[in-house]
Amino acid sequence: MSADPTDPRRGVLVADDQLLVRAGVRSLLEGSHRYRLLGEATDVADCLAKVAALRPQVVLLDIMLPDMSGIDAVARIRATAPAVRIVFLSSQDSREFVMSALQTGADGFLSKDFVLSEMELALDAVIAGNRYLSPRISHVLVEAMNAPPAGEAAQTGLTGRQLEVLCAIARGLSNKEIARELAISPKTVEFHRGALMQRLDMHDVASLTRYAVQAGLV
Repeated sequence: MSADPTDPRRGVLVADDQLLVRAGVRSLLEGSHRYRLLGEATDVADCLAKVAALRPQVVLLDIMLPDMSGIDAVARIRATAPAVRIVFLSSQDSREFVMSALQTGADGFLSKDFVLSEMELALDAVIAGNRYLSPRISHVLVEAMNAPPAGEAAQTGLTGRQLEVLCAIARGLSNKEIARELAISPKTVEFHRGALMQRLDMHDVASLTRYAVQAGLV
């Protein structure tokens, strides 16, 4: 899929490992007069290559890709194309996912059950320099803002799930072991691990473990 320099519509790149999601985005954008699909990627490495080659205005980024979480991918995409707008795509709408995603500085968060009208609203908003959140995501944030912070989470600035993953990492558990213990998927564990590293500006297990010990979490 190559860019047509004479096409006035703004270019969009979708990065998602699910074929049906990519096909859905493609189908929706075929009906748009303001946006066009420049390309599709199935992982972060593919996404970075196509951002560099195609120079899209917006990247629709799955929050959990096979080779790297969207949390880590944002910084890499920004390094390649600082002006690009990034909108997370996700079927996950838990408080932990939403808060971690927005801490990356992404421009929006779009639930995967969107329709063309909402996608265009999201794209219009981020192109204009604003942030866009799906209505369901906004509701999650309102609930998070109204909920009283709890104990250790309030002291560290981390979400409850991030604290659970941090403590498990400090105990020496692998991603698969953490996934079994918390009844979540290994990809979700990887997502929270990436969010922790970005939030705490620590990029190895030893640093996370020292932090957990010094904070009295383990």
